Amino acid sequence: MRRLSHIKQTLIDQALHLGFSHIGIAASDPVPYFTEFYRWVDAGFHADMHYLAREDTLTKRADPSSILKNCQRIICLAMPYNPPQAPLNIKRPGFGRVSAYARTKDYHLVIKDKLLQLEAHLRNQAGDDIGLKSYVDTGPVLERGFAEQAGLGMPGKNSNLIIPGTGSYVFLAVILTDLALPIDPPFNHDLCKSCQRCIEACPTDCILPDRTIDASRCISYLTIENKGIIPDALKNQLGDWLFGCDVCQMVCPHNTRAQVTNASIGHPYLPEEMELAKILTWDEAKFKSIFQNSALERTGLWGLIRNAAVVIGNQAQTADLPGLTSRLERETNPIIQDALRWAIDQIENKPANQ
Repeated sequence: MRRLSHIKQTLIDQALHLGFSHIGIAASDPVPYFTEFYRWVDAGFHADMHYLAREDTLTKRADPSSILKNCQRIICLAMPYNPPQAPLNIKRPGFGRVSAYARTKDYHLVIKDKLLQLEAHLRNQAGDDIGLKSYVDTGPVLERGFAEQAGLGMPGKNSNLIIPGTGSYVFLAVILTDLALPIDPPFNHDLCKSCQRCIEACPTDCILPDRTIDASRCISYLTIENKGIIPDALKNQLGDWLFGCDVCQMVCPHNTRAQVTNASIGHPYLPEEMELAKILTWDEAKFKSIFQNSALERTGLWGLIRNAAVVIGNQAQTADLPGLTSRLERETNPIIQDALRWAIDQIENKPANQ
């Protein structure tokens, strides 16, 4: 046990050295929140993210040992990123907002490299025969539940993990291991209590009473994961959000003191707001030259043009009509065509006093 405690301390030191702000260790069994997760999927709140409902991934979420043989511990890590800088109430016609997390190099790439360094450190300390498996937000692991069990913080009403004194502008990562490292006490304080700010501020009313999200209504889902037409009933609710959404985090009291100090994830190189008219003119080569190895690459060019058209429609500036019409004349993708026609209709039929 003394040797394992020493290994744990060296792991903590190395994680902090690599730029992680928090680390905790939880037992892999029992799995926290799996029953709630299963009910969420069964109710269809995962929308079109069908991979979440596959039998094989449900099995893995229910039992980490089905991912890593004889899994004993879940090492939970958090790395902060810079919060949004533009106030929520500031509107800039002609520009669309980008979620703060997406402005740096894709966090999956940055953090995965750091996790591989932590794996190498553990093997150096405990031997090459130990079992390890790392994930950055992509594996069938209930990271937020295990992070709560590991003492990092708790899922807020908007489902984001809130870390006391840090807030929720953090990326989460996990390392599964068969090494029985000492576990940390779970976090057992309610940080939200009676606060309703995120629920009241959400433009699409997607936050559910059980601290989960109806993904089919979430702006982040609609602008990133959704691969189809954005329903007309929700287009107006997207507001200025071109990619993702930070509303529920921006109004959270735990984020009021979030500072622009972290550089571990890399400095932002993409703007917080992007010019919408220019996006309508882009081709695939232009898109890749700007967004390669960034989170925005996930939407694809067609998805970003779709989103840009919807935001233009919400802003309803007459000066944008020529650009929309020009794109529609040469557009063959029916999903983009839908967004362009909707935007044109919003502008042409806006009240005269607007």
